[in-house]
Amino acid sequence: MLTGRQSRRDQQVSVLGYEAKNDTRSPIQEYEVERLMTERQKEVEERCEEVLTPEEMHQPPNSKEFLISDKYQLVWCNVFKAASSTWLNNFLLMYDLKIKKILTRNSPVEQARKFYHRPSVEVLDSCLTQYNYTSFIIVREPFQRLISAFRDKLETDRNEFYNEFIEYLLDEEAHGRSPNEHWAPYYRFCSPCQVHFTYILHFETLTQDEAFLLKKVPGLSDVLKPQKLHNSHTNYDNVIHNYFRQLTRTQLQGLLDIYSKDFTIFGYKHEKYFDYVTTSS
Repeated sequence: MLTGRQSRRDQQVSVLGYEAKNDTRSPIQEYEVERLMTERQKEVEERCEEVLTPEEMHQPPNSKEFLISDKYQLVWCNVFKAASSTWLNNFLLMYDLKIKKILTRNSPVEQARKFYHRPSVEVLDSCLTQYNYTSFIIVREPFQRLISAFRDKLETDRNEFYNEFIEYLLDEEAHGRSPNEHWAPYYRFCSPCQVHFTYILHFETLTQDEAFLLKKVPGLSDVLKPQKLHNSHTNYDNVIHNYFRQLTRTQLQGLLDIYSKDFTIFGYKHEKYFDYVTTSS
């Protein structure tokens, strides 16, 4: 298993001095966030052992979805629909502050891959096992991420999969086909049970978590300012019921068969969704 366990746990902590938006705690202290990050690490390790088989645990990581900045000794796995565009742009800025002036109209991931090649397992392992490299992932409540992907990729264009999106997902899974990157499960896409991330950031507390990350990575705050970070997102509590009440209980269970490991590994709850569905079949 890839570890990178020497990360930064022994670094001295101090007051962060930055109040996250939508967070009632003030001021946020760095040692409190550090403790939270350590707890997340431990919980993910324990839950991975619970939900994955030994064979799954020892599979090589999906290294091709990682971006590595040797300049800032930073490793990130790009989870789509979890501040991915923001951080793809951040990695471009980390490569060269002037790069924004020469960007094409390509998508952020296409732009970023011009400068950050997909690493091999060996290259990723080499970085993760160096004590001075920091690795991180941003995760999001799995069904909110799924809705975000649906609204962004299908709802706006009403393409051929719009009316049968859930059935399409379930059929793809039943036939063992790899899911689209925008809704692929975390545990397959970013290998959090094979890669010991230094920090696990949550989309729900992202402003706080990102500010902490900037403090911990040397030189990063000189390039990425707090106001440039992802600091707002849609409140999906207002829309999620309208989407899930269109599903049957059977469809919901099918989705959980795909995403339940993500819910468990990262400590999200899925029980409320059974209250939203309206029919049993």
